[in-house]
Formats: sequence, structure tokens, C-alpha cells
Amino acid sequence: MILFLPCLFLGVIEGILRLSGYGYATTFFVKAGDGETYTTNPKFAWQFYSRETATRPHPVFLPAQKQAGTLRVFVVGESAAAGTPDPAFGFARILEVMLRRQFPDRRIEVINAAMRGINSHIILPIARECVRLQPDLFIVYMGNNEAIGLHGPEPRGLHLTPCLTLLRLGQWMKAARLAQLIEAGIRLVMKPDTAKSTQQDMPYFREHRLAADDLRRRAVYDNFQANLEDICRTMQKAGAKAIVSTVAVNLKDFPPLASLHRPNLTELEKTGWEEVYAKGMAAEKGGDRAKAIQQYTEALRVDDHFAELHFRLGRCYAATGEASKARDHYRLARDWDALQFRIDSRLNEIIRQTSTAKEGGGVCLVDAEQAFAGSLSSEHNVPGEKLFNDQVHFNFEGDYLLAKTVLTAVTNALGLGPSSAQIPNRQECADLLAFTSWDELNVATAMTRMTSKPPFLDQLEHAERQERAETMVARRLKSFQREDLARAVQIYRQAIAQSTNDWQLYVNFGNLLSDLHDYPAAIAPYENAVKLRPELLQAKLALGDVLLKAGRFDQAARQFSEALRIDPDSVVAKLALAEAESKK
Repeated sequence: MILFLPCLFLGVIEGILRLSGYGYATTFFVKAGDGETYTTNPKFAWQFYSRETATRPHPVFLPAQKQAGTLRVFVVGESAAAGTPDPAFGFARILEVMLRRQFPDRRIEVINAAMRGINSHIILPIARECVRLQPDLFIVYMGNNEAIGLHGPEPRGLHLTPCLTLLRLGQWMKAARLAQLIEAGIRLVMKPDTAKSTQQDMPYFREHRLAADDLRRRAVYDNFQANLEDICRTMQKAGAKAIVSTVAVNLKDFPPLASLHRPNLTELEKTGWEEVYAKGMAAEKGGDRAKAIQQYTEALRVDDHFAELHFRLGRCYAATGEASKARDHYRLARDWDALQFRIDSRLNEIIRQTSTAKEGGGVCLVDAEQAFAGSLSSEHNVPGEKLFNDQVHFNFEGDYLLAKTVLTAVTNALGLGPSSAQIPNRQECADLLAFTSWDELNVATAMTRMTSKPPFLDQLEHAERQERAETMVARRLKSFQREDLARAVQIYRQAIAQSTNDWQLYVNFGNLLSDLHDYPAAIAPYENAVKLRPELLQAKLALGDVLLKAGRFDQAARQFSEALRIDPDSVVAKLALAEAESKK
């Protein structure tokens, strides 16, 4: 009775707030303006992170009522699954192209519910929500953000990572309208500094370094396994099949982000280790790999925890043709990385064991890590820059390989049977999605901007690698000819002719024409995107922008006003509307 009355009181307040329409929806999917379509909720992550740091899910649209005969495939995961930096060219889109070519008479929806900057603690509620939308199949690709992400171990304060039940209770409470009211009051009083709240500088990341044998990592593994089991259980209860994949990462061309010595290393041992390590670096720099291996191996006997040491050894063994030893040390460099933005061996093993144990219940394991290691693009079974843009995010070749890797499991799970059609090759998929040389350059530019910031700055040879990347981007931009751009425009026109209802093609085509400063020509693609998806904020803003630049101020103002109707808090729309009004 003592607890009942306070709970009843809070419940009444919560009910009043909801009935009055206070607050924002915390679901991943919300109804679009037409009431017949679901789209992703741009405010979804506010319940987990501050408004200043929260990312937005990529817009997707699906009918609220699934049409008869339609097969729905949901992809859940983090940024690698979402397709960073441009989801329009991610593996989910490539998989959809493959399925469309293989089974042209079947209606198959591939819905990308993956999201940048999240981990299994957030993927679980997304999966629970997806099961209410009549799924036939899930593809689960996750594991890169467990150690440094929501509910990861904190360097200071209360250590709640082992308390999974408490963490989930806290998430449930933060989704309440009452919690939103309290947060709004705090923000009103505290007035958060936007610049400071969005800053994750190198001191922040250095504080969050965590060795592979740190006891706090045990809770990370336990939580991941519990979340994965609950995700699979949720899908099984809904009668949907699930494909759970191990996660592939860049081993060969991505040094560890941080290295830590073993905690019981004495000062005398550390001094000796540093002397030997320095000799190894000097030998490696001078091209004497055999001597470098000798020195590094001696350092290894003193301290085998230092991730960068393993990476250097892997590199030297690769150069001397000792592929097996190179693979071992590249993997150890990944596992001992103290800033774990790549899945480690233990998390991938949890995926294998959990999926295998549930195989009889409609869960299928796909071993992407093994597939990437066995790819012809991986030198001596060590994946690198031929498949990745950075540590975990694929280039188009990597996304194509992942889509092709899961394709057979998808067709089997959906009961589609054999197809007489050939699987489209890499170039055919690129053309159908209009992944042109211009888009490839834009992806490279975006990734170069990303790696110029924390947490990459402490990485081995970061400055040299960053300079090479920036130089390459500048050189490719300079070498672009009018013929290349004309070819890109033609590829877009051909792709749109084959997929006239693909709003992402229209948006990206408009982006290309806008980049070329052909603003009048860019209007039509953006108008088509808006016609297809009237609630698509980015299309409204882009259309308003090119109308403004083309001197059509009244029409631009209307688009920015519409954008504010969709998102009344959009600062970009407010500033753009003011500019358009001033030029009328």
C-alpha cells in the first residue's frame, strides 16, 4: 500500500500528460502525415542521449498495412548495418536489388531499421517494435558499440553496467512523458551549452580506455549475450525467422585506437620494454623486418597487452610472408584495442554460440567474419581497406560482399526457392543504385572528415594516413572531367527510369545536380522526392535550398514553411525561411 499510492499518483500524471498530447513519441516508428505509412522517428534517440548528441535514424517508409503476398525483411544493427556514411548505398539496399533481380515476381520489402551510434541495449527495443509490423525475417548485424556506447563502463561514478535489470528499468522510465517533463524543466533551468555537450574530445576517449582483461568488460559480454538472446526470443515469438551474423572488421589497415600496458608492469620493466620497442620501431622503419620482429618479440615477452605492438608484429610478419602469424597478431591487435569501436573475438563467439543454440527455432547463423576473411579482396585472409572505409564501415565492395553473403540465407528463410536469374554483380548493383564515381568521391570525403576528429587522433601514424587520404580526395576531385560528370548524370537517369518510385535516387540525383551548381535542373528530382514522400524533411529542405538559389523565393519559402510543419524545432528551416522571406 505504501508503494501503491505513489505509483498510482505518478500513473495518473503520466496519463494526463499523454492525453493532453504533451511530449514527443519515443517509438522508433511513427505514423507519417497520411496516416497510412510508418516512418522513422527523428526524436527516437532523445530518450537515450542528450538532444545535442543523439543521432537520427535514416528515413524509411513502409505501409502501415502490409499488402497480401508481401515479404518483409527488417535489418537491425548499428552504423555498419545502416550504411555509413550514406545508407542509400548500404548492404540493405544492395540486398534489395539482388532480391528484386532474383525474384522479380515477388514483392519483398527490405526495411533498414539499423541506426548509427547505438548498441544492443537500443537495438532490442527497436526489434520489439518491428515485430508489431508483421515481419517475415530479421537480419541482425551488431556488436561494434558494446564497450563504448550506451551503458558501457564509465571511468568515474556509479558502475551500473552489471545491473542489466536496473538499466532496462531506467530506459523504460526515461520513455515516460513525466520523464520528458522533468528533463524539459532541467534544460530550462540549466540551459545546456550546445557546443560543450556535443564535444567528445581526446581526453574524453582517453578516459574511456578499457583493457581486454579489465573485469568491467565481463558485464559488457554478459549484457550483449542477454540482449541478443532476447532479440532472438522476441523474433521467434512473433513467428519471424532471424539471420544473425558475425561482424567483420578492418584488421589489416586499421591500427588500434588505444593501447594499454598490463596493469602489474613495474617501472623497471616498462623502461626495458620501451627500449626494446624503440629498437623494433627503428628496425621496421629502416626496412629490416626480421630484426624488428626479433625486438618486438622480446618486448612481447615483457608485456603482451599492448595492442599497437601486436599490430606492428602483424605488419612485419605480413611483409616477410608469414601469413598465419600475421593474422594472429592482427586479431590480437583488434582484441587488445583499449578503445573498442570494433567487435572483438569474444563478442563474435557469443554471436556464434547464441545463434547455433537457437537454430531449431528459426534462427540462422551467417558467419560474415569468416566470409570476409576468405574473400579474394582480403590479403592472406586478413580484411583491410579493399573492403572498408575505416575500422568497421564498408566501402561499396564490402557492402556488396555482405549482401551476397547473407543472400542465400535470406532466400532459404523466406522459402523463395531457387532462381534462374544470375546474382547481379558489383557493377550492376552500383548502376541500379546510381553509385557513381561522384558518389564514391563524396563517400571518401565524408570518411576523411570523420577520421580527422577524435577518437582517431592517437592512432598509430594517424597524421601520415590522414594526409594521404586528404591528398587522394583532393587529387580525385581535381581530376574529375566534364565527361565523368555527364556519365554520372546518365547513370542516375537510367537508374531512375528503372525505379521510378525510389525517393533516395531522386534525392541523390538532386544532390549531384546541386553540387554541380545546376540549381534549376536540381529542382525536378527534389520535387519528385517530395511528391513521393511529402513528410521527408531532408527533401523539403533541399528543394527549398535550390529554389532559393534559383531565385524562386516564394516557392522556396513555402518549402521551408512545410519543413517547419514537419519539424517545428528545425533551426536550418527557420534560418532558411527568414532568408527566403527577406529576398521576396
